Amino acid sequence: MATQHSNTADAWTPEDFGKVLNKAIQAQSTAFRAGSLFGTDKVRVSFPLWSSDPSAAWLDELEVIVPTDGATGSVTSTPSKVGGITTLSNEIRNDTDPAIADQAAAGLANDIAKKIDAAFLANTTAKANSGLLSLTSSVVDTGATIANEDPFIDAIFAAEAVGANIDRWIMHPDTAKVLSKIKKGTGSNERLLERTTDGAFIAGIRVLTDPAVDANTKAWGLDSTRTKIVLRQGTEMRMFDVPRQDAIDVRGIARVGFAFLHPQSVVRLHDAA
Repeated sequence: MATQHSNTADAWTPEDFGKVLNKAIQAQSTAFRAGSLFGTDKVRVSFPLWSSDPSAAWLDELEVIVPTDGATGSVTSTPSKVGGITTLSNEIRNDTDPAIADQAAAGLANDIAKKIDAAFLANTTAKANSGLLSLTSSVVDTGATIANEDPFIDAIFAAEAVGANIDRWIMHPDTAKVLSKIKKGTGSNERLLERTTDGAFIAGIRVLTDPAVDANTKAWGLDSTRTKIVLRQGTEMRMFDVPRQDAIDVRGIARVGFAFLHPQSVVRLHDAA
């Protein structure tokens, strides 16, 4: 008897299982939570940019207005493939409760998310899009240590100076732990990094933590509207028979790219010395 849809659990179908994997990756990935998701079924995506405005000038009465042009540009992202595969014996597939399929999906989603975030926070990664460290971003010099909120305020205004609004901080968990112990001022019990049921915040802006943040970066400040996470055709989960081993292969794949529409709006807080 052949394996077919009628005798296969619905969770194994590419549509249902792929959606589970898709949601799990988006929920776990720092990149997806820091940027704006852009879904596509195309090989690559080009985001149009308005680079500069036409010029205006003060005029005398009846003076001829000289026409000027604006400038346009684009940022292109080609999503790259990241995936994993795991082999399950038919015995464990049939005998487990809860179903091993759910555990396999969770494990693959977790590691795919980690691989996406490692590339997003890196300079260049083989076979993946270039990440934050590859950008000519704005910089705030924090010195060797952060003692107060000032560097984050500086970052907010550095972004505002180029027309952006930081709405996400990304930092290493160790940095977040240190900052959570710092008080806002002498004699104050109010912590620099505030933790609430809604998450962690500095200067009213959400903090995301990720162990893939490099050792030299204290924090990244991002405007999520100018950071696009491109997801091509959602994610895919499929099952394949392995006859020689009386087993199945479970394969998860995501095609993901990054598009930084305005590198100067990204602020890196680090010790510039």
